[in-house]
Amino acid sequence: KTSKVSIFTSLFFSKLSSFLGRDMCGAKSNLCSSKTLTEVEFMRQKSEDGASATCLLEFAACDDLSSFKREIEENPSVEIDESGFWYCRRVGSKKMGFEERTPLMVAAMYGSMEVLNYIIATGRSDVNRVCSDEKVTALHCAVSGCSVSIVEIIKILLDASASPNCVDANGNKP
Repeated sequence: KTSKVSIFTSLFFSKLSSFLGRDMCGAKSNLCSSKTLTEVEFMRQKSEDGASATCLLEFAACDDLSSFKREIEENPSVEIDESGFWYCRRVGSKKMGFEERTPLMVAAMYGSMEVLNYIIATGRSDVNRVCSDEKVTALHCAVSGCSVSIVEIIKILLDASASPNCVDANGNKP
C-alpha cells in the first residue's frame, strides 16, 4: 500500500531530478536527488572542474582506483587534493548535508584502501589538510566513518604523518 508521503516524496524527487537533468558526473540522469533547491543552485554554479572533483569523490568512496586514475590522467586541470562537496553526516553530528571534502577524506571515511594508498603515494595530497567550517582532516573522517577497515586506514594515515592532535571546529581530536 502506497502512502501519501511516499507519493509526495516520489513526485518531489522526480521534479527535482528533471530540474537538475544531470547526475554528479555530468551524464544525463533521471535519478532522484536529495539536494535542496538552494544547494542545487549553488552546485549549478560550480565550474566543470568542480564536477570532475565530485567524480573523484565518487571514485574514492567506491575504491575504484582505475576510474580514479583515469579521471586524473584525462583531466590535467583536476588536482588530486581538490575539494568538492560530498553529501555526508557532519563529523560529530547526526545532521546530513553537503560538506567540503577531498578525495583523501572520502577514501578514509569509506575505508577505500586502494585509492587511499594511491593518493598518499603520489605525494600530492596533504594528509593534514583541513576542510570546511568543520575544520576536519582525513583522520577525523576515518574515525567518524567507522568503516570495516578503520584500524588499517588510521594506521596508513598515521604512517603518512597525519597528526592525531589536529582539533576540529568543535575542539575534538580524531
